[in-house]
Amino acid sequence: MVAAGVADEMLVQLAYAIGVAEPVSVYVNTYGRSHVKMSDGEIARKIMKMFDLRPKAIERALKLWQPMYLETAAYGHMGRKNEVVSKTFLSRYHQKKTMQVELFTWEKLDQIDYIKKEFGV
Repeated sequence: MVAAGVADEMLVQLAYAIGVAEPVSVYVNTYGRSHVKMSDGEIARKIMKMFDLRPKAIERALKLWQPMYLETAAYGHMGRKNEVVSKTFLSRYHQKKTMQVELFTWEKLDQIDYIKKEFGV
């Protein structure tokens, strides 16, 4: 949202209830630094319409099923470079497995054009 120019700074909070797929609340605070003629509540409602915010959809979009937790646990998980690395896994029960893993998928800026179009910036 910030990279797309909707605001200079933005806090987005999602609240969930057990057994409810959709968020029960989406809260947005632009700290008065919005660049669109919408209230924070209107921005929140638009975000809810634009993105599938169900936990499974978030897991799929960010590829959270990939084994990237060792890298995520070191040096923090925000502000890191999105990259694809080759990882090899060893197990006493299975054969050695090498696979390509995309790290820090939440740092990608692949939705900027969509956000700009939807918000008219």
